[in-house]
Amino acid sequence: MLRRHRSWLVPVLAPLTFCLALGLAAAPADAADAEIKQILMVAGPPSHRYGAHEHFAGLRILQDAIQQSSDNARVTVVRGWPSDEQIAAADTIVIYSDGGGRHVAMNHRDQLRKRLAEGTGLVCLHYAVEMLPGESGKDWEELLGGHFEINYSVNPHWVADFKSLPDHPITRGVEPFATDDEWYFHLRFTELGKVTPILSAVAPDHTMKRPDGPHHGNPHVRKSVAAGEPQTVAWAYDRPDGGRSFGFTGGHYHWNWGNDDVRRLVTNAILWTAGESIGPDGSSLGDEPIGIKRLLEDQDYERPKDFDEQATAKRFQLTAQKKKITESAEPTALTNAGDPRDPANAISGITIAEGLEATLAASEPMLRSLTNLDIDSRGRVWVCDVMNYRRNQGARPEGDRIMILEDTDGDGVMDDAKTFYQGRDIDSAMGICVLENATGTDVIVTASPNVWRFVDTDGDDVPDSKTAMFTGVGNPQHDHSGHSFLFGPDGKLYWNFGNTGEQVKDPNGETVIDIHGRPVIDNGAPLYGGMPFRCDLDGSNFEVLAHNFRNNWETTVDSFGTLWQSDNDDDGNRGTRINFVMEHGNYGYRDEVTGGGWREERINQEAEIMHRHWHLNDPGVVPNMLQTGAGSPSGICFYEGRLLPQRFWDQIIHCDPGPNMVRAYPATPDGAGYTATIEPLMTGTTDRWFRPADVCTAPDGSLFVTDWYDPGVGGHNQGDSDRGRLFRLAPPGSDYTVPTFDFTTAGGAVEALRNPNSAVRARAWRSLHAMGRDAEAELLELYADSNPRLRARALWLLGKIDGRGEHYVSMALADSDPNLRITAIRLAKQLTDQPSRWLADAADDESVAVRRELAVALRYDTSDAMPALWAELASAYDGRDRWYLEALGIGSDVRPEACFDAYLDAVNGRWDTPSGRDLVWRIRAPKAADAMVSLIADPNRPLRETDRYFRSLEFHDADVRNAALKRLLP
Repeated sequence: MLRRHRSWLVPVLAPLTFCLALGLAAAPADAADAEIKQILMVAGPPSHRYGAHEHFAGLRILQDAIQQSSDNARVTVVRGWPSDEQIAAADTIVIYSDGGGRHVAMNHRDQLRKRLAEGTGLVCLHYAVEMLPGESGKDWEELLGGHFEINYSVNPHWVADFKSLPDHPITRGVEPFATDDEWYFHLRFTELGKVTPILSAVAPDHTMKRPDGPHHGNPHVRKSVAAGEPQTVAWAYDRPDGGRSFGFTGGHYHWNWGNDDVRRLVTNAILWTAGESIGPDGSSLGDEPIGIKRLLEDQDYERPKDFDEQATAKRFQLTAQKKKITESAEPTALTNAGDPRDPANAISGITIAEGLEATLAASEPMLRSLTNLDIDSRGRVWVCDVMNYRRNQGARPEGDRIMILEDTDGDGVMDDAKTFYQGRDIDSAMGICVLENATGTDVIVTASPNVWRFVDTDGDDVPDSKTAMFTGVGNPQHDHSGHSFLFGPDGKLYWNFGNTGEQVKDPNGETVIDIHGRPVIDNGAPLYGGMPFRCDLDGSNFEVLAHNFRNNWETTVDSFGTLWQSDNDDDGNRGTRINFVMEHGNYGYRDEVTGGGWREERINQEAEIMHRHWHLNDPGVVPNMLQTGAGSPSGICFYEGRLLPQRFWDQIIHCDPGPNMVRAYPATPDGAGYTATIEPLMTGTTDRWFRPADVCTAPDGSLFVTDWYDPGVGGHNQGDSDRGRLFRLAPPGSDYTVPTFDFTTAGGAVEALRNPNSAVRARAWRSLHAMGRDAEAELLELYADSNPRLRARALWLLGKIDGRGEHYVSMALADSDPNLRITAIRLAKQLTDQPSRWLADAADDESVAVRRELAVALRYDTSDAMPALWAELASAYDGRDRWYLEALGIGSDVRPEACFDAYLDAVNGRWDTPSGRDLVWRIRAPKAADAMVSLIADPNRPLRETDRYFRSLEFHDADVRNAALKRLLP
């Protein structure tokens, strides 16, 4: 029996050191090197047809580009494999040839490995990125950083639209572009060294029209394309040996070498791998243009008689004019001698989505580098103005500051600025939350390791007191620590910290214990990594809402009480993600059992690094809503306004300074969870110093975006501390007109509660809550509105009127809108510690999302009725919805034995069904462990199917696991 099973080991590896603050590390300045760089280009034999896979002719074009761009490079082009002397002299080796079994380097990999170990660079173009699966493929992962793997990668022809480029020496002087080529994607990348995606684009659906085959399609890539995941088609690789490599999957069509952006990017890359410095404008490419005539030269095949030179030039947009580096796809005249960094040119470097207009609301010298923002009920913008960040500590001796910016004439431009507070105690502030009342303002500023509450008692914009709200929150000067606070629809505060937050202490330095008795410490007992929190306005009734994120830089919550976050991966792994936060969920950054990182080998690990990064195959890990590839995710808000175009209504709006973008993520239900797509709002196309850090909705429904404005993000660098920007986004011609509000009457406060701005709603909520039953009639009028989000805002307040909670929960549970029923369950969870008493009727709800929410709500229910109610929910699991399965796991984790026993009773012991096998895999009960061993022992079960059960057994206590496994012994 035991012979048919694999060894079952949990390797213990050294802990990983994690880094990266806001995102991708800024490229270090390249050291000038006057030494002549020897660039060896290897052309494979003739391959396809005229104008395709023209290895020698393409390398000749690149040879000219390099020699016209650099006085420090000497290029040698050879056909076939070069001599040993040429290999030994090369500073970088460029291979452009067929791949797979015909790869020109197939029998020379050991020679290459030896030379590369001495620091020589490697570049592979198009088909040369493909090796065979197995040993040669692993070699290419080691040497190139990735490769095309048959039955995993694909090679369709498509127009790849590279809307943004990372900040890297290879992309200097290159503008976003789109080209028609045979762009390979869904490549197999290494787990070692640092792989930086250089070109990434979302592949259109038509790339999946071909049937499955070694190069055409497979289930893995179809899932990735269906999810809208960006596909990396060119990458830079900083090898562990200190050398550099570059892979580029374009180059099927010879004519694309006439594209200045393509040619400049690859030229930059070749020089970068050789160790040469790349100037800020990239390779010059010389003065001679590349047109169709030049591309006709040096080809391997005779020109066909029916070749249409004019049509080819038109299709590939070839001209005899050299493109200027400063050209833009949508050029706007620059002022001030054409300085793209001048604030007067700020808008010209950014592409704005259709139906929107950007206004530069403020910039230097009024302000400097901006991180977080909030907007008060008067439409004033409060910002964290940060100069003393990391290596620039002391750049402003008087300390960083909180500023209030005001537009007094409605044109969207801030014409008044004042400093609310300045001091070294808020250096590198990462969060601000403005809470107004009838006489003044409370301002919560997060500047790790402290969270400060400033109180302005008389409304003169001068703080009258400063007290610590929380202490010991992570490391100073680290933006993986404490982040901003947000007032939620339930009258509570939401905030989070990342994976250097470490713990939360009260003002006296005592570790905070959450309402479920757990110390708020990142130590695996039981909590790991980044965590979102909820608490009362005074910091009491503290809750940890989920855990095991990396750097969830900010959190946001919508009117239904749904929590959303982004999260950053370890550098270079294309694993950045957007999450729907299921309360009490584990989000998989570290191994729940060992605390180890994603690189530690484990049973049933995921095939792709971007998924392995989050332990997505492990029981107890909640799925990701969307993975966005490489990035540096930061500020986030949920837009419930109506001023912007309709496609942005009721959607997440998010800043990612890595790819220089502000984006929306339109979400749609996916079983008990969600899936999402990407919709850009702002993209730094020509000005890649545009680093959007945070976004917030104003009282008129427009958006304001802070811009860190810097040559790079991450790596704890701040390349420019003197410049920063603030933008307003609104439909063209929209004045910045802020409504006036009456918070003193129930009718006025209810009207204010309709507003999309958080500060307005927060003040309205507090006024209405204080009125109690005197506001009930007006709130019921709002509850009758046609907009379910406005109805949910009313429900939260109605349910918190003394003595009326159960009544309004019951009323909302009967509502036809599942979102209102979900809100009712969340409300009940805050009002009673035995929600099963109020919510039992929801167990057979037709909406799986409602049943999901009920399952989560049962987690800490101690009533006798809870296990049977949970079993009813479990019996409705369809065997396919991972979101729902994890909700069931969350609901059972505190009482797993009682829940699983109730489930066995509900199914009369007949658990061995597709849904039952998933449940025994997820539930942490001893009888579930026994059931998994029965599945493992079944001789008719394919061996590979047992991996998931062996892995799941690791999550059970050792005595339970060992007792179950003894059954496998002869």
